[in-house]
Amino acid sequence: MMRPHVRHIAATLAACLIALVATACGGSGTSKKDVIARGNAICSSAVSSARAVVPPAKGSGSALAGYFKQLEPIVAHEVSQLRKLPHPDADKAVLNQYTAAVTKAGTTYKALAAAAQRGDIAGVAKYLGELRASPAQSLAQKYGMSQCAAAAGTSNP
Repeated sequence: MMRPHVRHIAATLAACLIALVATACGGSGTSKKDVIARGNAICSSAVSSARAVVPPAKGSGSALAGYFKQLEPIVAHEVSQLRKLPHPDADKAVLNQYTAAVTKAGTTYKALAAAAQRGDIAGVAKYLGELRASPAQSLAQKYGMSQCAAAAGTSNP
């Protein structure tokens, strides 16, 4: 049987270990600065991947459809990763708005790729307009994620 002071030490060590693991895994100890760094890394990686896809020559509808189809999984992965970011209390409302805007942009991008695949020029123009009007870039800037606010971001072609 453990002595009371040994049980207290064991309980304290267990609590410290749990707190350490939670912090290392992005638990409640995640700061806004951490989220900004992770968000910027996600966006920077997505932009690099998108730049590796060669844009089509003007006037080629099927090439445009193929281009958007190649970009679609890059955008989907970026959105998925950004949605997984922890939401610390500092500027939580802005981060929530940004996450919602990025999610909507991801859905719009998928619709854009489908419209291009169908050869629906009016649909392509509509969805491009929606992406350009998205508040995602300004919300990213407001939160401090400069890489996500960059004009060349994948959520704003």
